[in-house]
Amino acid sequence: MAKGVYIFSSSLYFGFFYASVLSVSTLLLWPFDFFAKQMIMGSAKSKIKSLPNLKVIGIAGSYGKTTMKEVLKEVLGFRFKVLATPESVNTPVGISRWILKSISPDQEILIVEMGEHYRGDVKELCAITKPDFAVVTGINEAHLERMKTLENVTATIFEIVSKAKAGATVMLNGDDANVMAHYKEYVWPDHKVLEYRVEDVKNKVLNSEELLWEGELEGVGKVEINLLGEYALADVDAAVKIAQALGMSPKEIRQGISRIKPVEHRLQAIKSPGNVLVIDDSYNGNPDGVTEAIKVLASFTGRRKLFITPGLVEMGKAAPDVHRKIGKELAGVASVVILIKNSVTLYIEEGIKSGSQQSAVSNQIVWFDTTQEAHAALGKILQPNDVILFQNDWGDNYL
Repeated sequence: MAKGVYIFSSSLYFGFFYASVLSVSTLLLWPFDFFAKQMIMGSAKSKIKSLPNLKVIGIAGSYGKTTMKEVLKEVLGFRFKVLATPESVNTPVGISRWILKSISPDQEILIVEMGEHYRGDVKELCAITKPDFAVVTGINEAHLERMKTLENVTATIFEIVSKAKAGATVMLNGDDANVMAHYKEYVWPDHKVLEYRVEDVKNKVLNSEELLWEGELEGVGKVEINLLGEYALADVDAAVKIAQALGMSPKEIRQGISRIKPVEHRLQAIKSPGNVLVIDDSYNGNPDGVTEAIKVLASFTGRRKLFITPGLVEMGKAAPDVHRKIGKELAGVASVVILIKNSVTLYIEEGIKSGSQQSAVSNQIVWFDTTQEAHAALGKILQPNDVILFQNDWGDNYL
C-alpha cells in the first residue's frame, strides 16, 4: 500500500515538474517569439509602403466580410490586378506572412479581411495595411462572448476607420443601425464617407429558378447578380461605388458583376436528386446572417421548406434572446425545423412555439442528439421538391 502511494506521489511530482519546466521555457522563449513576430509584421508593412500605387481595401465587421471580399475581388478584378486575403488568414502575423509571400510589385489592389476578436486587433492590422478604402459591413452580437459588450465590439470594428489613411474613403453599411448610429465618433474630417444599401439596387427581383437577382444600378444599368441573399445586393452596390471611385467604366463594372459567383458555404445553392434544393449556409454564424437566410428560404414559394441548425456560438448573455428571435422568424417560414440538442436550441423551440400563434405555417420540430444522426435521417424526412437550408451546419456532409 505504501509503495502504491509513493508511486502516485511521484507521478504527481514529475507532472508538476514537467509543467514548471514548460512554463519557464515559455517565459524564456517569449521575448524571442515576440520580436520574431514584430520583424515579420514590420517587413510586411515595409513591403506595402514600397508599393506607392497599391490601393488597400480593408474590410471589418461582425458579419458579411467574406462575401464583401469576394464581390469586390470579382468586380474590381475585371480591370485591376487584385489580391485578397485567403479565407483562414486574418490575423496580423498570418496576413504579414501572406503579404511577404504573395504580393508582387505590379499589384494594384489589395483586399484585406480583418478579423476582430479582441480590442486592438483591427488597429494592429491597419498599422500593417493602412486602408485607402475602409469598409464596415455591420455590427452585432457575434463576438460578445469574448468582447463582453456591444460597445467593445463597435469600438474594435471602427478601428478600421479611425486608423485608415488620411483622406481615405469610408464605406458604411447604411442598412445596419449600429453602424449608422456610431460612425461619426470615428471618422476624420478629411475622410470621404459613402453608404451602400440594398435599396440602391432598383427594380430588384429574385429569380428563384435561375437562383440569381435581377436589378438596376445607377450609372451601370441592368445587371444579373449570381447570389441568393438580398443583403449581398448591398455588397454589389459597395463594389460599384468603389469601382467608380477607381475609374472603372459602366461596361467594365457590368462585366465585373457578371463574374460574381456564390461564395462556398454562404447561401450556396446546390441542386440535388428529386429536385431537392439544398442551401448551404454552414459558414454563417451570426444573427443578422440567420435572418437573411430565413428570408431566402421564404422566397421559395410552392416548396416545402426545411431548416436545420445547431444554433449559434459566442453569443454570450445575448444567446437566449438571439435564439428566441430566430425561432419566431422560422415560425412563419419553415414547415420543418430540425434542431440539434444543446444549450441554445431550446430557445429556438421556445421562439417557434411563441411565433406559431401568429403564423399560418404549420411547424414541425424534429430533435436529434447529434448532427450526424440528423444527417443520417434526412433521407426519410426529405420529399421531392423540398428546399432545405443548412444553417451553421455542414450541408455537404449530407450530400
